[in-house]
Amino acid sequence: MSGYTIIDNRKIEPHITFFRVNPTDIKLTLKEVFVSLSDLCWISSFDKDYHQNAFQVRAEATINYIADNIIKDNADSVTSSSGEYVVSEIARKTIIQEMSYLDIPLAELFKIKDVGNHGFDFYSINGSKIILFGEAKYVAGQNAYGRALKQIVKFENEKQDHSDIADIDLFCCDVSKTNFSNNKKGFVAAFSSKIITTDMLVENIKKNKDFQALKKFEEIICVAVNL
Repeated sequence: MSGYTIIDNRKIEPHITFFRVNPTDIKLTLKEVFVSLSDLCWISSFDKDYHQNAFQVRAEATINYIADNIIKDNADSVTSSSGEYVVSEIARKTIIQEMSYLDIPLAELFKIKDVGNHGFDFYSINGSKIILFGEAKYVAGQNAYGRALKQIVKFENEKQDHSDIADIDLFCCDVSKTNFSNNKKGFVAAFSSKIITTDMLVENIKKNKDFQALKKFEEIICVAVNL
């Protein structure tokens, strides 16, 4: 996916990775995010026709809604509505392309909608077959890492990840699900960031109490998107 550049990739600790991403052209970035969301080739990976048909119906309905209400044709600015889609998709594509982790589509495309928060925003599986649960937050002109990390801790305490396993079951191998059952899991915090130095941003994240609480898990990835 074009429209952005990775300007920093560093290890905070052996199991904690930090990326910083800079959209190069907002109009192009929005277009590329929508194109990426609209790519439904993943549906063909399912063997059963009824699975393919079910995912096709859910995904197309979501894509049409996004096109009509959130990322409209020729959009040239990020809004409060489109911001989290942009942050989610850029973060998701970054870990897939830079770390060669499993490509699971954005949750909005395949999950059943319910009342209230719909759970984590995106998922992946690393090379050790550990399921990663991703949460994205966008706040205009602010570093939103605090909100993303706080939401992850809240979801983990509420066992939202256990609930979400039912939604991503077909994307996950047996080993990854066994690992999850043994509390081996990881998280991705994706968030908008304002222009401060990366060193300062990383130091602030390291001091965050929710970040400290998450360090015990198998892997943590932080993706800062300059929006």
